[in-house]
Amino acid sequence: MDALLEIFRIQEWSDAILVVMDLAIVYYVIYRMLLLIKGTRAVQMIIGLVLILLFYVLSQDGYLNLATTHWFIERFIANFIIIIVIIFQRDIRRALAEVGRTSLLSGTRAFEETQVIEEVIKASMMLSSRRIGGLIAIEREADLTHYTQEGIQIGASVTKDLLFSLFLPEHQNPLHDGAVIIQQGRVSTAGCFLPLTNNPAVEKTLGTRHRAAIGLSEETDAAVVVISEETGTVSIAFDGEMYRDLDNTEMRDLLQKLYSGQPFTIRRSGFLDRFRNRGSDKNSSSSSKETSEVLDG
Repeated sequence: MDALLEIFRIQEWSDAILVVMDLAIVYYVIYRMLLLIKGTRAVQMIIGLVLILLFYVLSQDGYLNLATTHWFIERFIANFIIIIVIIFQRDIRRALAEVGRTSLLSGTRAFEETQVIEEVIKASMMLSSRRIGGLIAIEREADLTHYTQEGIQIGASVTKDLLFSLFLPEHQNPLHDGAVIIQQGRVSTAGCFLPLTNNPAVEKTLGTRHRAAIGLSEETDAAVVVISEETGTVSIAFDGEMYRDLDNTEMRDLLQKLYSGQPFTIRRSGFLDRFRNRGSDKNSSSSSKETSEVLDG
C-alpha cells in the first residue's frame, strides 16, 4: 500500500481525490481517441507504429544487437511527432472539431438499423428500375462528419421517397450528383463529395460513383450503396471491396450481417451459369419474336 501511495505521490488521503481526477481525465482522453479511430485506417497505422517501436527495443545491444537497424529506427523516432501529425492529420482535425461538441451520452443513442436498411433497399430498387444513379453512405462505427462539412444539411428521417427524390437528375436538383450520408439512423447530409480510391487494381470501367464508394470504404468502415445509371445495377462497397449486381435479398443479407458483425458470403453464379442464362434469354427472345411473326402473319 505504501509503495502504491509513493507511485502516485500521495502524502495525505486528501490528495487521493486529485489522483482519481487525474486518472479519470487520462482515461477519458484515451477513450475518446480510441472512439475516433475505431473503424478507420488509423487503427492499422497505429499497429504498424507499435511494431516499429517494438522492433526498436529488440534491436538494441541487449537483445538482437542490430546496430544499423537500431540507428535507422532511432532517426525515424526522432521525427516521430511530425510523422504522427502527417499521418493522422485528418483524424486530428476531426478530433479538434469535435471537442466540446460531443456529448457524454452519445453512445446511448438508438439506431434503428432494420428500418434504415429496408428504406435504403427500397430506394435502391426504385432508382435501379429507372436507371437513376445514386450514392448512399451508411455510417457504422467510424464518424463520417468530416465528409458532411461541404454538403447540404438535411436532418430528416430515412424514407425511400426522400432518398429517391434526392437523386432525381433534374436541373432544379443540384444534390443528385453528390452522395447522401446517413448518420445515427437519419439522413444527415446530401450532395457530399467522397474521396476517390487510388487503388490501381480497381477496374477501369468503374465510374466516379463506384470509385468514390470504394474510396470511402477504404478510409472508414461505412457501407456505401451505389446505383449505376448506365446499367441500373446495385452494388455495395465495404472495406475496399465492391460487391456488385445485388438484388434486394442480397442487399438485405449483406447489410444486416455488416451491422451485426457476422461473416457474410455473396453467392455468385459462375461463368457457365451466366452464359447459359444469356443463352436462355436469347432463345426466349428469339422464340417470342418468331411467335409474334406467326401471329402477325
